[in-house]
Amino acid sequence: MVKGKLFSSLVCCAAISLAGAEKPAGLSQLWLEKDQTRRVKLQDQMQELIDRTAKAEFDAFDHDPAAVTGNVLLQFYDLNLDKIKADIPETEVVPGTAVIWYLYNMGFIIKTPTVCFGVDIHHRRAVELADLLDFTVITHNHDDHWSMPLLEKLGHQGKPVVSNFFPNQYYTKAASYTHNIAGVTIYCGEADHNPKLKKFTMPMEIVCPTGDRNFVFFTSGDCWSHEFLEKKSPVIHVYAVHPRNGMKAVNAAGKLAPDVTFIVHLQEMGHDVNKWRWRITDGRNEEAVFKQHNQRTYLPVWGEKILWDGEKINGCQ
Repeated sequence: MVKGKLFSSLVCCAAISLAGAEKPAGLSQLWLEKDQTRRVKLQDQMQELIDRTAKAEFDAFDHDPAAVTGNVLLQFYDLNLDKIKADIPETEVVPGTAVIWYLYNMGFIIKTPTVCFGVDIHHRRAVELADLLDFTVITHNHDDHWSMPLLEKLGHQGKPVVSNFFPNQYYTKAASYTHNIAGVTIYCGEADHNPKLKKFTMPMEIVCPTGDRNFVFFTSGDCWSHEFLEKKSPVIHVYAVHPRNGMKAVNAAGKLAPDVTFIVHLQEMGHDVNKWRWRITDGRNEEAVFKQHNQRTYLPVWGEKILWDGEKINGCQ
């Protein structure tokens, strides 16, 4: 048996359309699909569209919030933010649970019964999330992990931005620092991104009260070795890992002992197709390694909504 609690997927999603655009190839079915075989097929269809989309095309779209596109994959990239924007205010989080949305790359929105916050949010229209967030955290100063219009608006609203680079009262370069925001405890660490970028990344353990139990989310950002990681809580419920930056992900999960590891930072469109743009098959290869070590994993997709209830998540092995 695999130790720890499991999770469950919340299958409610808003019906959203793109005016004047082709429906994004049925990819939104990924938000609902529970059958693993059909889910894999849809993920592969998404990967094919990603492989046909050049970095230059993505950059032009991503850097212009007013841009329109006929590229079905980029339409889906936009659609996932529309879906999350609709979901957040409509989602009532009951005590003892938390809801997680996977936006893009290593970007998450987490909502508990009392707060809603972002983790490493990057999206061309991320500023539209500002009114829905109480604060945000950022692991490091690479722009696939943040969106400056969002940070600036949060700053103007007086909302915290926890990082090691963005100027506000929650900025810190300390090797280890603890923030307490709206009842949420954030333990900040320090890690090398790679051998040249020393002390560049700030892994975070985020402890969220949900009523009679805490929900604990850990992100290591683009940390390149598990040796930098330390946990404070006896249990980590979700660990988000970038498995292709030198990090041996299974060792990191072995050290942190999470209930489930989300394998993310795949399909990062700001990289060239054959340079650092990791494919869904890379994620599945990691899952196979984790399975050998009897550790649970999950591959979320853009726009997916996941309910933590201490029991299960669809697709976990």
